[in-house]
Amino acid sequence: MAEEKFTAVYLMVRQEELRPEDQGSYERPLAEQKEACLALIQEKLPPQEQEPVSFYTRRSQLFMDMERKKVKRLVVYEVERLAANRQELEGILFECRSAGIPILSVR
Repeated sequence: MAEEKFTAVYLMVRQEELRPEDQGSYERPLAEQKEACLALIQEKLPPQEQEPVSFYTRRSQLFMDMERKKVKRLVVYEVERLAANRQELEGILFECRSAGIPILSVR
């Protein structure tokens, strides 16, 4: 039996987004992104289309699961967070389109 695909949620916080009260911890901004991404899934997908969700903070792990064809859709806070630069982003978006993985973005 084929393994069921899941929705992948990629979370990424830039160091400059941390507030003084975070004291160097990424916990608060990651939790905020996670909450926003889950709300987007609830809003955009009918309940029967909501499959299991896996969270990623490491792109390498996300891309590995995409290559293994485990990912049904990708949810991100901002599409730009998937890459370090425009050229890399275009390559990632191309790979997602080629694999038939739609991307949902909060922003």
